Amino acid sequence: MEDRPMPNANLRLLLVALQDVMGENGLKAVLNQGGLQRYVDNFPPDDTKRDAKFSEYGQVQQAVENFYGGPRGARAMMRRAGHATFQHTLKSRPAILGMVGVALKALPEGTRMKFILDRIAKASTEEVNLPAHVEEHDDHFMFVAEACACVFRQRDPKLGPCCFVTAGVLEAAIEWATGKRHTIKEIACLQIGDDACRYRVEKAAD
Repeated sequence: MEDRPMPNANLRLLLVALQDVMGENGLKAVLNQGGLQRYVDNFPPDDTKRDAKFSEYGQVQQAVENFYGGPRGARAMMRRAGHATFQHTLKSRPAILGMVGVALKALPEGTRMKFILDRIAKASTEEVNLPAHVEEHDDHFMFVAEACACVFRQRDPKLGPCCFVTAGVLEAAIEWATGKRHTIKEIACLQIGDDACRYRVEKAAD
């Protein structure tokens, strides 16, 4: 897959979110060990210019996984970073929701889930340069990303799906929209040879 450009703000947001959950020194250690010293105290600007690359986004995530000794150690940390990413997005770009929270809360739960997933897919496609869409099934939704930074990660495909940050973003978004936790699992991943990254979002709360 070609190395797609992405907005500077999105790479910056990942670094800010990781710093939130790991601490400033923790993130510096990860970046230094991962050969990403260029980002130490030097995050990309908070703008929509597409000067960042998907490969860079993937390299940062790979550095976290390597630092924690593999997916088992990194999964929880990266999911938390996904939660932080969503919270920062709510504060800095509330228009991504397209509807005020109060109005959204008045809708049926399934409608709220579909709405927030559709908004994330739309923003991903139009703003982040990462094509995505949502499919609805009887008992679950499927969030499908047709491109992903994970293809630029250097890891053993036998380790399984690796898009923990995105799963965390979806987890936080659904909880924000419904006030409940719903199981979200990445069941297919471009990094391991699948045709897309697919996240199954259960309609029933945990």
